[in-house]
Amino acid sequence: MKINRRHFLALGMGATAGTLLSPLPWKLTDDVSIWTQNWSWTPVPKTGESIYLSGACTLCPGGCSLSVRTVGNRVVKIEGSEESPVNTGDACGVGISAPQLLYGPSRIKSPMVRVGKRGEGKWKEIDWDEAESLLAEKLTNVKDARGVAALSPWASGSVATLFQRMLDLIGSDNFLTLPSQNVVFEQAMEMTMGLAPGEGVGFDFENSDLILSFGSAVAEGWGSPVRMVKVAGAKKMIHVEPRLSTTATMADMWVPAKPGTEGIFALSVAASMVKEKLYDHIFVGTSTRGFKGFQSWLLRNFDPAKTEKITGIKPAMTKKVAVAFAGAKRPVAICGRGKGETPTSLAETLAIFALNALKGSIQRDGGLVKVAAAPYASASASAKGMGEKLKGLFSGRVSLLMDWGTNPFYTLVSSEKAKASLASIETIVSFSPYMDETAAMADLILPDHTHLEKLQDVPVKAGFEKPTVTLATPCLYEPLYSTRHTGDVLINVGKSFDGGEEAFGWDDFEGYVEESCGEMWESLSETGIWQGDITWKRGLERLVGSREKFTFVIPKGPLYTAPEGAESTYPLTLVPISSLRISSGPVADAPFTMKTIPDHLLSEGFSHVELHPETAKKLGLKDGEKATLSTPSGKATVKVSLFDGLMPGVVAMADGLGHSAFDDFIGGKGASYKALSGSMVDPESGLNCTWGSRAALAKG
Repeated sequence: MKINRRHFLALGMGATAGTLLSPLPWKLTDDVSIWTQNWSWTPVPKTGESIYLSGACTLCPGGCSLSVRTVGNRVVKIEGSEESPVNTGDACGVGISAPQLLYGPSRIKSPMVRVGKRGEGKWKEIDWDEAESLLAEKLTNVKDARGVAALSPWASGSVATLFQRMLDLIGSDNFLTLPSQNVVFEQAMEMTMGLAPGEGVGFDFENSDLILSFGSAVAEGWGSPVRMVKVAGAKKMIHVEPRLSTTATMADMWVPAKPGTEGIFALSVAASMVKEKLYDHIFVGTSTRGFKGFQSWLLRNFDPAKTEKITGIKPAMTKKVAVAFAGAKRPVAICGRGKGETPTSLAETLAIFALNALKGSIQRDGGLVKVAAAPYASASASAKGMGEKLKGLFSGRVSLLMDWGTNPFYTLVSSEKAKASLASIETIVSFSPYMDETAAMADLILPDHTHLEKLQDVPVKAGFEKPTVTLATPCLYEPLYSTRHTGDVLINVGKSFDGGEEAFGWDDFEGYVEESCGEMWESLSETGIWQGDITWKRGLERLVGSREKFTFVIPKGPLYTAPEGAESTYPLTLVPISSLRISSGPVADAPFTMKTIPDHLLSEGFSHVELHPETAKKLGLKDGEKATLSTPSGKATVKVSLFDGLMPGVVAMADGLGHSAFDDFIGGKGASYKALSGSMVDPESGLNCTWGSRAALAKG
C-alpha cells in the first residue's frame, strides 16, 4: 500500500491518540512509580492485596466508568472499566491522573471561612456544624432571595435537583448551568423538532459512515474523549478549521476556513446541495416543514461564489464537500468548536441541523438524534433563557452565589473586567474539594469529596445516542479529610428552613440518591451504569406514520460576528488549541498530565503561540523567542512556535492553561486563553460564543 503524507499524519496522530488511551505510557500512575517521585505530598502505600473498585469520572462531561485499583486505603491506579459502553476499557490521561488530585496539596481539608480580604488567602478552619449554620444564616439574611444563585455543571442528577429544591424553598429561580454546546443543541432541537423536559441531543457516530465536523475537536476530546478518539480513528471525516489540528490530520479532507465562519460555510454547502439537487427529496418532502422558504433564503444568500469572500473557501471546494456529504449513506454533520465546552451561536447550530435534515440524517441510524430523558427529576434549567440568567452573575443581579463544580472565576472569566464583576458578588460559597480560582475568592468553603471518595450519579451529556447515567462510588474506606458530600450539606441546611423537613425529608444523601434514581438504581448499583433505549425508528419506519417533522428554521441571529477591537491595533485573530492532554474545564491538569504537554504548547512556564512563518516574518518574530500577546481583554508573555499548518494572520494558543490557583505544581503554568478571549454574546441564546479574538503580537 502506498503511504502518502495524509496516511503518515493519520498514522502518527492515531498512534498518539491510541497511546494516550492506553495504560502503557501511564506506568507513571502505577504503584510501582507514582509514589516514588520527589514530591513530599505523594503517599507511599503499604504492600498488600490489590482490590479493584468501580467508579465514574467527573473531570469532564464524558462520564467515563472507572476501574480503580486500591491497596489498603490507598488509590494506586485508575483504568477504564471494560464493561462500560461509554469508554469500553479505556480512559484519557486527565482521568487516570486523578489520584494526584486526590492526594495533592490543592485539596481543601476542612470547611473554612474567609478572615482576610477577598482573594488574600487568609482563612479560618471551622467545624461542619458551624459551616452549615453559616450557610443557613447567609441564605436567610440575604436582602432579596431572588438574588441567590446556584451554579452546577449540569441540570439533571440528584445533587442538581437538591440545589433546585433549596432555591425553590427560599424563593429564587436562579439555577444556572455551565454554558456549553450541549445547551445550544437543546435549544436548536426545541426549535426544529420540539424537546420535552429532560430530553437531550445525541449523535449516532458508531453507525455513521462520514463525519462532517465544523470546528469540533473530535480527536482532542469533543464530548466524551475516549469515545471520540476511537470515532476519529475509525470513521471517514471532513474537518473544517483554520488550523491543522490532530483532528484535521486524521481527516480525509481538511478545509481551512477563516476563524468563526464555519456556520456560513455550512450553509454554502447546503446551498450547493440544493442547487445541484443532491439533497434527500423523500425525507425533505415527507418529514420536514418550511423547506420552500428556507430554500429561497439559502440560495439567495449563501451561494458559494458569494461566501468565498467571507470564508476563504473556493466554490470548487464547497461543491466537493457537498458531493461527499450527499454521497455518503449515513453521514452526520456536527458543530461545537473545540471540545464543545464553549457554545457556538444558535444561528450556526441551526445551520448544521438544517444540513443534516437536507441529507435526511435526522432521527436515524448514524445521524443527529433526540435522546430520551433519564427517568428522574431535573432542575428547571431550560436551554432557553439560560444566557440571560448567566448575565446576572456579571450585572449585579446576583448577591449570593453557590458554586458546585464549575469554577466560574476560571471557566467564565473572559477579561479582567469580567473577573472584577464576578468578584463584586456580595457572598460567594464554594463546594470545591480543591483550592481552585473560585474557592480562592469565596467567603465560605464547604469542601465536597472528590469523585473517588463519594457516591454520586453522573448524568452523561456528551452526545451519546442513548440516555446514559454512570455512578461514582467511594474507593476509600473513608474520605481523606474532613470533607462532606454536598448532597448531605444541602439536606442538612435545607431542613432548617420553613417547610424544609418536608422538602428535604431524607436522613442523608445515600438514602436520597437511591430514591431519586428510581428504576435506574438497580442497574447503577450492580453495574455502575444505566442506559436507556433509543427513541428513533430505524429504516423506512421513520418516514411512515411519524408525527415528528423537522422544521427548517431561518436563523435570526448572526452567523458570523467580527471580534471586537480595531484591526489596525489588533491585526491578528487569536484562536484556541484543544488538546487531549490539557483539561480546559473547571479542574486543572494533575502534575503528571502537565508533564505530558508538548513543548510547542508549554515550556518553562510559558504558553507558546503558533504562527505561520509568513505571519512571523511580517512581525519580525523568530521561532522560540518571547513575545507579548495583546487582545482587547488583556496581555500575556508567550513564546513563538512557527507552524505551517496555521492560516496566515491567525495566532493559536492552548486552552486550559494559565490557572492562578490550585498549587505550585498546577498553577502558574502558561497563560489563560479564556482571560484573553473577551466576550461575544449571541443575541439569540444570550451565551458567550466567542471564538477568535482580535490580537496583536510584538517582541518582548
